[in-house]
Amino acid sequence: MLHILKNIRVMEFKQGSVIYEEGDKADGSLYFILAGRVNVFKTMEGKPRQIDSLGEGNFFGEVGILMDYPRTATVLAASASVRMARITTESFLQEASQNMKFALKMIGITIQRMARIELKLQMVQEPFTVDLESHPLKPIVIENRQKNMQIAEMLHSLRSMVHFKGKKLYGEGDRDTGEMFMVLKGEVQLMHAFQSQEVGFYPLYAGDFFGMSTLTGMQRRPYAATVTAEHTSICAFDKNLFSRVIQSDANLIFSIFRTFVAYSTILDEYMRKKGIENIEDGRINKMEANIQDPEL
Repeated sequence: MLHILKNIRVMEFKQGSVIYEEGDKADGSLYFILAGRVNVFKTMEGKPRQIDSLGEGNFFGEVGILMDYPRTATVLAASASVRMARITTESFLQEASQNMKFALKMIGITIQRMARIELKLQMVQEPFTVDLESHPLKPIVIENRQKNMQIAEMLHSLRSMVHFKGKKLYGEGDRDTGEMFMVLKGEVQLMHAFQSQEVGFYPLYAGDFFGMSTLTGMQRRPYAATVTAEHTSICAFDKNLFSRVIQSDANLIFSIFRTFVAYSTILDEYMRKKGIENIEDGRINKMEANIQDPEL
């Protein structure tokens, strides 16, 4: 990715160097790994435990670009040297306005990560429902929704439909149709069969997206989507239309990026509480290997 960066600061760390520690102030930035590898540690039962290892082409600390929230893990340089790009809100917007390749790369990686997190729903047995009202990212989610609604204003050609309460838009495991969706009005619940009992786990409102894993070439829907309010209006995107949308404005690209990061962060957080980081599932690992680059 280094060859497509123009306005972003590049940093280098030696093996064992601390990038940041759990509890540090976020400083409004995320880090994109250009070369090398880092290990991620989180304090569990009073002891540091490695929860992830990330290499070239991955980024971390993305919540830091959303809000001033303490870092939730410690990150150490694991290889002999690690080169990283430090990306702030300002540098993201500046780079995206002049360098569309950068913006598309960041959105593409975020969609891939989101698809991997959604696949792990298959490993969760105990039901959960995301409570956005009490979550620290709620103000960011609301702000993102409002900005995302500009899409409907920009594209009068959007294909939208009105649905009544109880309408199942698609079922878990249904064949993917090549479309993703955005709620224009009303409410949709993402549903998952926890031990055969279908439960709504994530509520969506005007300005929220769903079905994004279609952009990664997944053949089956990882969750169901059901309308939960009367006269709910939804628009559909295919890959080409979505690509047109995100290339129209740097601020809109950033809003969509923040939307996907917030959704992924919240969903991953809830699933980790159910202990999925302790589970290895060969079937899920095989499906993850089939996740494709969106190539927007």
